[in-house]
Amino acid sequence: MKQILWIVALLAAPATYAQTGQFIKDSRHQCLIWDEDYSPKDSVTWTGSCKNGHASGTGILTWYQDNKTVGAYTGIMADGKPNGQGTYVIPGYATLKGTFADGVLHGKGAAYFENGGKTIGNFVKGNFLNLDDKYLALLKKYDISQDSTDIYVNDNGAGKLFYYTLVPQGKINAVLILFPSTGETAENVISCNKALMQQAWNNHILTVVVSANYNKGLETDQPALTFFEAVFKDLIIRFKAPKDKFILSGLSLGGENALQYTEMSRNQKYNTLIKPLATIGIDPPVDMADLYYNAQKQIPLYEKEGAALSESKKLALTEAHFLMDYFHIQYGGSPDEFPEKYIAASQFSRNQEDGGNAKYLVDVPVRLYCDPDIVWQLKNKARDYYTMNAANLSAMANFLMQHGSTKVEFIPAVGKGFRVDGTRHPHSWSIVDADDCIRWILQLAK
Repeated sequence: MKQILWIVALLAAPATYAQTGQFIKDSRHQCLIWDEDYSPKDSVTWTGSCKNGHASGTGILTWYQDNKTVGAYTGIMADGKPNGQGTYVIPGYATLKGTFADGVLHGKGAAYFENGGKTIGNFVKGNFLNLDDKYLALLKKYDISQDSTDIYVNDNGAGKLFYYTLVPQGKINAVLILFPSTGETAENVISCNKALMQQAWNNHILTVVVSANYNKGLETDQPALTFFEAVFKDLIIRFKAPKDKFILSGLSLGGENALQYTEMSRNQKYNTLIKPLATIGIDPPVDMADLYYNAQKQIPLYEKEGAALSESKKLALTEAHFLMDYFHIQYGGSPDEFPEKYIAASQFSRNQEDGGNAKYLVDVPVRLYCDPDIVWQLKNKARDYYTMNAANLSAMANFLMQHGSTKVEFIPAVGKGFRVDGTRHPHSWSIVDADDCIRWILQLAK
């Protein structure tokens, strides 16, 4: 049954899964079926044949937990796993159709979700990795090191740090780095940025997706900083990427990483490998003190709703608890107790006259994107203008403008936020217009 949970994790969940799999026998023919994360509560039936004791051929595979149906696969099996054309139905979650390999979608396929979303295209080992065939053939993955500190999670226990590249032919005009949001897979970043990456390739811009989705602030996370610089160095050596033409970008945590590294590169306290030409923050939280206080305020408001709390607000409540716990562990307590630690960790500090670390971006081209859809936030998250990332992003842009910057842009892409499955969500990569972004990069890289 946990095979189902593993598929769900690959498709959507920001979590890690340890492999404790084993073969179990189906109750009808005693054929062996692979159970990715075995539990004694799991059972399975198979209507097809066996080959060498393992489920094989065409048939219907039905999973149960405590005798309750939790999933069904109709299609081709080999060696006790879905291998070939088939359809996997996971009640209450999704229907998967296409080519399966070792139990998960691999190749052309589709996932139709119960919430109305869908992903149709190419899958790699269960992950939606969707570029047009021409570009997909050019996409390469390079391992850098082992991940000993959980810089990258939701990788099914692989434990590797790596990057993907889409390398253009001929001269490289610029390098666009894409950092994932918290828990987001590198493959999802690629699928969400299909148009951006393909247009970048067409315009001789090297795009790179870095496997960092769970690192701490770069001011304290030396392993993450070392990994980032190992990627940059490898790009410069391997592809002769121009060291002075790097543009760092990212969504949420990824935007924090992009902004923070760029700030550090202009801060004499640090000696970074590169000085990014420009940086892009896609709806990142930039003021850690504000983030703490907002989470602190929201927790009792959500908990007051009790059983009436919507699924969207339940996720927000979980996030708020996570942030509070993280900040207490990382900084030792609240911003009132350790203000300097919060300032050091922030890309912008609204309550500091000098803007905190934002002052290092006055002479840097900066783009700050958000989708400040207040109606969506009120309905789905019970958040107002003061608790959206847009509040501090606009304040950060205003600070930079007031201190002489002519290179900062605040871009409110209202209504443009959609997840890769087509569902509406302001906190998404899609708020970046690919055509406009590529034009901006090319202008900078002249």
